[in-house]
Amino acid sequence: MSIIIYNFFLSFLILIFGPFLFTRYKFDKILKHYEYWIHCASLGEVKIALRLIDVLKNKLQISKENILLTTTTISAKNFAKKLHNETYIFPLDYFFISRNSIRIIRPKVLIILETELWPNCIYFVKKYGGKIFVLNGRMTLKTFVFLKVFRWLFKGILESIDYYVVREKIDYLRFKNLGINENKIEITGNMKYDDIDSFEINVSRKDFNFSIDDFVITFGSIREKEEKEVIKVVKRFNEKENIKFILAPRHLNLIKKIERLLKKNKITYILRSEISQDYNKDFKCLIIDTYGELKKFYSISDIVFICGTILPYGGQSIIEPASLGKLVVFGRYISNFLDTAKILLYNSAAIQIEHIEDLEFIIERFYKNRNEINLYGEEAKKNIYSLKGVAEKNVDIVAKHL
Repeated sequence: MSIIIYNFFLSFLILIFGPFLFTRYKFDKILKHYEYWIHCASLGEVKIALRLIDVLKNKLQISKENILLTTTTISAKNFAKKLHNETYIFPLDYFFISRNSIRIIRPKVLIILETELWPNCIYFVKKYGGKIFVLNGRMTLKTFVFLKVFRWLFKGILESIDYYVVREKIDYLRFKNLGINENKIEITGNMKYDDIDSFEINVSRKDFNFSIDDFVITFGSIREKEEKEVIKVVKRFNEKENIKFILAPRHLNLIKKIERLLKKNKITYILRSEISQDYNKDFKCLIIDTYGELKKFYSISDIVFICGTILPYGGQSIIEPASLGKLVVFGRYISNFLDTAKILLYNSAAIQIEHIEDLEFIIERFYKNRNEINLYGEEAKKNIYSLKGVAEKNVDIVAKHL
C-alpha cells in the first residue's frame, strides 16, 4: 500500500516539475542484465563506488562488465564513465520506469551507498529476487527527522533492505530508532578512508599563482549563509600580503554571493577558471568554480577549515585534508563526521573552534609558528591511514549474507 501512496504523490510532482526535469536530465536506457548494481549520488560517493568495484572484482572474482554503476548527478556520471564504462544515470524512480528498468537489469545484489533510498527501486529489486545492502550508510539529522515523520510511508521499504553497514555509531542509532532490527546493522567505519591515496595529486602552488612563501588557508565546501562569516575572516587579513585564501563553495550557485561580498569589502580575487600561465596579477582569494578539484587545493594549503560546521549543517568530510597531512580546523557542528573528529581531536591532530572569530587567532598563531603545523599534519595523516580497509570489510559482509 505504501508504494502506491508514494507513487500517487510522485505523479503530482512529475506533472509539476517534469518539464524542468526532462529538459535538464537525459535519462539513460540500460539494456542488459548485471549481477551487481551499485548506486550512489554524486561525485564524492563515486570515488568510493569505484574503489568498491575494484574490491568486488578482486575479492569475489566478478568482472567489471558485470557491475552496473548508477549516479544521480551528471557530473558524477561523466567522471565515473572514464574509469568504469558501465556507468549510467539512475533511472527515474517512478513505478513504471523502475519496473521496466529492473526487469532488464535484474541484479543479484543492489548496493546502495550512504542514504540513496529510492522506494520503487528497492521494491522492484526485491520483487525480482535481488538482495539489497546499504554500505557506508549515513543518516543525517535532517534525513532522520524526515523518515521519522513519514515512517508509516517508508517503514516497509526500510525493512526490506537485507543489511545495513554504517559508518558511525550515530548512524547505527538513527537507523535503529527508525525500527530497523539491530541484528541487521553493523558499524565498520567510513569507506572514504580507502579513497585517500587512490588518486594521484601532482600540483604545486605555482600552478595556481601562489608563491612558496604564501600562507594559504582553504575554506572547503562553504555552505549557504556561511559565506558572510568566511569573508569576515578574510577581511581581517586583507592587509597581510602573503596570507592568501582559497574559497570553495559547496554549490557553484553561491559564487555570485561570494563575489559580491568580496567586492563590497574591497578584497581582490580570481576565479579558478580564469587562471592561466601568463596570469600575473596579485589576488587575496582564489574562488573554486570547478568540480572535482578540492583535493588539489587541500594539497597546497597550510590550514584547511571545514565548512558546514560554522552553521548547523553537520560538516563536510575532514578525511581528505587530514590524509594529506594538513592542519584541519572545524567548527562546533561536525555531527556528519563525529567519530573521525573525535579520533583526530583526541590525538591532537585537529582543532575545533566554538566561534568563527577563533579562527583568526589560529591563523595568526600558525602564521608565526609554521613548523607547528607539521606536527598536527603528521599526526592527522597517521591517524587517518590507520583507519583504512573499510571497503574490504564491507565486501566480506556482503559475501557472508548472500
